[in-house]
Amino acid sequence: MTADPMIVRAFAKINLVLRVGAKRPDGYHELVTLIARVGLADVLLIDTAAHTTVTCPGLPGGDTLVTRALELLCEASGYDEGFSVHIDKRIPHGAGLGGGSADAAAALRFANELLPTPLIASELNRIAALIGSDVPALLHDEATLARGRGEHVEVLGELPRAYLVLAHPGRPLATRDVYAAYRPVDRPLPSTVALPTTLDELVNVVENDLAAPAEQLEPACAALREELIAAGALAANVSGSGSVVFGIFASEQEAEAASANLIHAKWNVTSTLGIR
Repeated sequence: MTADPMIVRAFAKINLVLRVGAKRPDGYHELVTLIARVGLADVLLIDTAAHTTVTCPGLPGGDTLVTRALELLCEASGYDEGFSVHIDKRIPHGAGLGGGSADAAAALRFANELLPTPLIASELNRIAALIGSDVPALLHDEATLARGRGEHVEVLGELPRAYLVLAHPGRPLATRDVYAAYRPVDRPLPSTVALPTTLDELVNVVENDLAAPAEQLEPACAALREELIAAGALAANVSGSGSVVFGIFASEQEAEAASANLIHAKWNVTSTLGIR
């Protein structure tokens, strides 16, 4: 155990672009996705310990993705002790914001720094891909392009300044249910997605193949998207497989005004945030 636990923030993500291709032999769909990190974050306290324990109020038994990440890290590095992790959850579950994956990525990345001999980046990425499709991209702080089922990651850099409103319809959506409702479109996946460098490019790139099945399963997602556009959002869409809907605004003042309107209409607005 160190003198002071490491305090880290596991930032949520949104999918600015999510294109879904055919199902692969392993059961996963081929993906191309542009992932951005947003200001909403879980807080993790990480320390070395005699054996690994993960506590997370509200999740009986702790966070299984984080536990899996730390077990794989210890196995790969030959570390014969463990880590203690406490998670203060701020990112809603089943929202398409990658909360569990962000926690696992943060635990993997920062626990690695506590090892006597930390693993190299390629080994961390290999472990991350074993944990979940979003985890490799969420090892990085900047915008990333992920392909395959998420294991092939390219760090793109910083996005132009913009402000987000995240609106929650009040219930989670299970990723497996959204994929089950997805009907593939007959068009090829792009080989890449360029990093938007202006606000106009940012709002014009927004696209999500899972928005239609998410809105089919939870019609409130469609209502939220329409309300965000009516409130002045330059673009709005479902994040990942939902159920959170994000709206992109040019200024903090416009985002705050839209947030206030949605709260007045009894919607659950998670926050007004920057994007990176």
